[in-house]
Amino acid sequence: MKRFLLLFLALSITFSGIALSNNAKKESLISSNEFITYWDSTSTKFQKLNFKLQKDYDRYGNSEKFLKMLFFRSQQYLMDDYNQYASVEELIETGAFDCVSGSFLMAVFLDQYGFDYAIMETSFHVFLTVNVEGQKVVLESTDGFTGFISDKDEVKAYLKDFERESKKNPLYLNPDQKLLKDLLQPSIYRAINLQQLKGLELFNRAIFYNNQMAYDIAFQKIKEAEILYPSERITALSKLLQSQLIIASND
Repeated sequence: MKRFLLLFLALSITFSGIALSNNAKKESLISSNEFITYWDSTSTKFQKLNFKLQKDYDRYGNSEKFLKMLFFRSQQYLMDDYNQYASVEELIETGAFDCVSGSFLMAVFLDQYGFDYAIMETSFHVFLTVNVEGQKVVLESTDGFTGFISDKDEVKAYLKDFERESKKNPLYLNPDQKLLKDLLQPSIYRAINLQQLKGLELFNRAIFYNNQMAYDIAFQKIKEAEILYPSERITALSKLLQSQLIIASND
């Protein structure tokens, strides 16, 4: 199973049609229904996936069988090629995906169909868990072969491994960037919602632009991320990028 030392893989700021303004309030919600409606009218591949899942849900309802169909149909129709900086738009338009965009895609359908699910944020990865039919299932978007985990012992081992690693291994944002090298991340293992996941997208986009030395855009992205999810690492990066922007403006 794929494991990543970089904490998250970048996504772009918004999906078209549901853009968040710079003055969006913290209580703003990401609408799974709007997301699905937009892409269903825009992407043929997404439309096919949505159509198949609607038929699957009509047949299987809130069941493990539907979760399995969601996982493997998402892989079949959209998730073609792992790319560490793939956005949701790239996933839908080109098939490139990462742990964040893959999890986001499946989470909007879980949300749409009313499943009891969680988006799990760790120090270096994102995955989904779903409570269904009296048991917990893991959806690991980056492993198209064995990423659907329903065996009780395997689920327990998977979760225990991530919890243990997240607690003992604080993580550098990007060891290759001198500016960020000394900024350690907090140990993280917690459930977040779609809005907070969107904040993590912006967080990663800020890192991406910082690495491109586009400091003004990076700072804009991290401030937007703070609106949606003012977590420890997002706040820390915001302060760091503010300092970097001041330095860059005086060079």
